[in-house]
Amino acid sequence: MTSLIHLHLAVNAKINPSFSELPREKAQEFVNKLMRITNMKPLGPLNWSDAVDLDFPGQSFVQMITTSHCSLHFFADTHEVYFDLYSCKEYDPQKVIGLLDEFFGGIKEYHGILYNRANDGVPKVQKLGNQVMVMKAK
Repeated sequence: MTSLIHLHLAVNAKINPSFSELPREKAQEFVNKLMRITNMKPLGPLNWSDAVDLDFPGQSFVQMITTSHCSLHFFADTHEVYFDLYSCKEYDPQKVIGLLDEFFGGIKEYHGILYNRANDGVPKVQKLGNQVMVMKAK
């Protein structure tokens, strides 16, 4: 058996103000594209929700995947996206950030981390920003 990778990408992004809503169908479209670029598979249906708290309008989703999960929270008033992808399988974070940029009509600014939990070594944390570098697992 090969060792597991344990990569966790967390991105906070300000997006194009023209993006105003993330209905279930668009969220599913995003997840479908994410599954293709990461070569991952969904594990069950998309769990999507419209904001219940009207102080923070927007939409959220969680998608279980065969290697773990992803989640996204979109805040319509502030044009912010908070995205997480945790997987036991290696993926290219540049492609994922590129998908966020493409899907949400352009990222205006972002920051985040790529955390490699490295079950067979010391965990590594890489800060992300304007320049994203791929952190390969051992």
